[in-house]
Amino acid sequence: MPRILFNLCLLVLLAVPVPAVRAAPPADYFPLVPGTVWIYRTNIGQDLIMTVGGVGQVGGVACRVLEGIINGMLTQRECYRRNGGTVYAYVRAYPQGNVVLTPPQPMLMLPPKVGHGWVWEGKAGEAPARVALQWARAEQVTVPAGTYATVQLYLEGSVGQERVQSWRWFAPGVGMVKEDSVAQASDGRAIRVYAELREFRPGR
Repeated sequence: MPRILFNLCLLVLLAVPVPAVRAAPPADYFPLVPGTVWIYRTNIGQDLIMTVGGVGQVGGVACRVLEGIINGMLTQRECYRRNGGTVYAYVRAYPQGNVVLTPPQPMLMLPPKVGHGWVWEGKAGEAPARVALQWARAEQVTVPAGTYATVQLYLEGSVGQERVQSWRWFAPGVGMVKEDSVAQASDGRAIRVYAELREFRPGR
């Protein structure tokens, strides 16, 4: 009898479905949740506030709008869409006008893998453009908002006669925490953009 009971118990245990163990979702290096806010301290002496807003349309494709505000004024609007692990930029709008990226530019390939790189060639508005990007290295970075384990993204490229080099640091669950970029204008002027995360507010 004990042997029969043991076999019955074993059959019951085997028949009970075991809950599947689900892997934790990958950390998001570019949160596109509505209401997400990044506040950056910049080298121009004024904060840049980036906010994830609603949904925009570019060529019939829905994308998430990011708005940049400096000193209360809207300075830029960008439209991004995620497809699998790739984040694409579709359009950038400035006070001077809109710049549509054709084809959409893969800005991030996630999750980041040090050494992995990719190249985008196309048009920014009417200007020919080429940008090479690479996840350069893992690095701990301290900014006013705190200390983060990041992966640095290096990019260099050209838009028309202008050239750019940029180093950007991305932290899981937060996004970009630091940027150091230099643009070489067609007239030879060098324009530096430096920003450090001062405050982060996740969306809901």
